[in-house]
Order: sequence, then C-alpha cells, then structure tokens
Amino acid sequence: MGEISLSELIEQTKESIRPFEYNRSTIYRYQMAWRALTDYFIEHDQVVFSKQLAEQFVLESKTKLDTRAIKKWQYKLNRLTVLMLIECYEYGHVTWKHHRDDNPTRLLQSAYILLHKDYLNCLEKEGKGTGTIRIYEIVSKQFLKYLEQKKFKDISEVQLTDVSLFIPFISKQYQPTSMRTVLSALRSFLRFVETKNLTGFYLSRAIPSSSGRKTIVVPTITSEEEQKLLGAEDRTTASGKRNYAMFLLALRTGLRSIDIVNLKMGDIQWKSNTIEIVQAKTGVPLVLPLLTDVGNAIADYVLSGRPDSQQPYIFLHARAPYQKLSGRSNCYGVSCKMMKAAGIRQGKQDRKGFHCLRHSLAARLLSEETPLPIISSILGHRDKDSTKIYLSTDLMHLRACALGLTGIEVTKDELL
Repeated sequence: MGEISLSELIEQTKESIRPFEYNRSTIYRYQMAWRALTDYFIEHDQVVFSKQLAEQFVLESKTKLDTRAIKKWQYKLNRLTVLMLIECYEYGHVTWKHHRDDNPTRLLQSAYILLHKDYLNCLEKEGKGTGTIRIYEIVSKQFLKYLEQKKFKDISEVQLTDVSLFIPFISKQYQPTSMRTVLSALRSFLRFVETKNLTGFYLSRAIPSSSGRKTIVVPTITSEEEQKLLGAEDRTTASGKRNYAMFLLALRTGLRSIDIVNLKMGDIQWKSNTIEIVQAKTGVPLVLPLLTDVGNAIADYVLSGRPDSQQPYIFLHARAPYQKLSGRSNCYGVSCKMMKAAGIRQGKQDRKGFHCLRHSLAARLLSEETPLPIISSILGHRDKDSTKIYLSTDLMHLRACALGLTGIEVTKDELL
C-alpha cells in the first residue's frame, strides 16, 4: 500500500475487522487506542501513516508500562491496535490471530533470520509435508535462539560440543517419546548448514543416531473414568455443548486434535452417517462412521450453541471473533478442564490431552479382539506398524503371554 493518511487507514482497518463480529465494547476500546495514536501523530506533526512512528508509539507505551504510568491492559491495547494497522497497511486486510508479548523463540539477529528463512524455503522445495515443516521450523528456531543466548554472532562459530550441550537443554521442553523427532529436525537443519558451507565442522555428527526410544505403556482411561468425564461438562452452556461434542468425537473416533478443529460442516455426511476428511498429518482421506451419540452431540452444538457465523468450521470460539479453534492448544485446554472437573488424571506426569482418548479407543478395540489392520485404518495410520504400540494396553492378553517360572527354580544359596 502506498502513502495513506492515518485516519483513512484506521477506517480501512475497522472495515477489515468487521467480519470478526467484535462486540461494541471491544470496538470502543480499539477506537480509544486509535485516538491516542492519532494524538501522538499530531504531536509529531504527522498526518500520513508512518510505520516507524507507530512502532515508536508502542515503544513509548512499553516505557510507560515499565514506569507504571499506564496499566498493562493499556499497553497491550496500544500494541494490538498498532499491529492491526500495520498489517492492514502492508497486506490490505487484517487476519485474526493472537499477538504474544516477548515471544521466547523470536530471533533478533538478522543473519539468523535470513538463514532460517532459507532453510524453510529449502524444506518446501524438497516437498516436505506441512506438519514436518512446522516441526522442523520450531526446532531449528529454538536452536538459533539458543545460539543467540550463548552470544554466538554467526553459525560459523558453533562447534560440535555446542550442539551436544544444546540437546540436554532442549530435552527439558519435550516428552522423552518426542526426542527422536526433535533430533531428526535438528539433524536436518545442521545438514542444511553444511551444504551451504557455513561451518567448518560437520555439526550433524554431534546428533546421536538414536535417542534411546523406550517401550512405554501408552496412557488410557478406564470405562469408569470415561463416564465421569462425560458427566463433568456443563452442557447447558454454548461452550459446554462444544466441549462435550469435541471430547466425545475424540473418544469415539480417535480423531487427532488438528482434524477435530479443522472439521467443517461439509465433512459431516448426515444422510450416510459418515465423517469424511483428509487427515492434516498424513494427507490421506479417512472415512469414519458417525455414531449416534457423536452425531447428536454435534447437532446439539450446531443448533443450540454454535455462534451465528459464516465460518465453514464446526467448532468456533465462544466469544467474538468467532474463528475456528487454534489446534492442539485449544483441544488440550478443553481436555484438561474436563479432566480436572472429573478428578481424572491429575498427577503431575499424567498426560491430559485428546491423544489420551485416541489411545483409549485403540485399547478398547484391541480388548475386543479387533484385528490390528482394522484399528490402523480407523486411526488413519499411514504406517501399519504404528498401531503395534497399543499392544501394551491389552493387559488381559499380555498376561496370557507371560512365561511361568517352572523349570528355572533356584536354590536359596544361589539367591544369596
């Protein structure tokens, strides 16, 4: 966008956010912040919008916050409204999203920012999947942020020992079962650095060939816990109807969190009683039966709880702007809330996300002697061997496989 007055840009931004269906009080607060910005521009004899001056306004607001001249909500409001103006100025529209303060993975050094962008472009050219690119993006950015914290000015200064020290540092942020993926992502990035001849070392050699994957018993919930969970949500409220439908959907179908929040109206085939999607993780089509209780819960939410919105997605935020939920974090919040209300899995190490419900479905099917290939197709596994991890949940059949001690008796002396 070329030269434009601040007042005109404010009007264009207001028009751009109209589809978000903010309530009047929210719009009033935005206008209050824009008036403060307008006064700031007038003080500096500026009528035409200037991104630099707008950002200076935010910086001065942060200084006022630090000196307690304004409250935190005022600073956040000033920052948000300026970001909206800048986005409308640069792209011609505003997209709804969360703007987080002090992002811990935000890169500061321009050399690292450019390197990271080149790496992501390389992944796209290689045809990596969206999920893979997202994971590799996060891990590589965490590594570069770590280098910034350690005062490395350039990737060429990094040595093998520095990479080795990063691994225990990053392991504190991930589950042990996720470290194989983290190490693969880090290895990919370091090999990219090597191909660009940006380092004199083969840094990827510092990555262990294996993260020591352990065979674990996957977390599940019992039938009794299931009943407590389904009765814990207040289904008289709009958010309660939504949470119950999402929870039941995960419990009965085993759908991943990302597929639940991406579920659209057109994915529910009411006449054939099926759910038909293309999985976000694998890109593979999946057709599941629409069970009666799941269909009833979704219908109850759509008819009596879902906001009136033109969004194609089924599950939306309960407050304006009525956008779709943002993935794993929202699903995790729903699951945690219901488990806390039911008093289920409240231990510090207990897994509380929707993936636990996916495990529970697999365990239930396995206990009913459903063949592994069928379980694999229901869960949408691309690799059939992925389902074998659920064998650890079938305690009844595992007990039948246990070997006795007959024939290997030892004497008391041998035990000493």
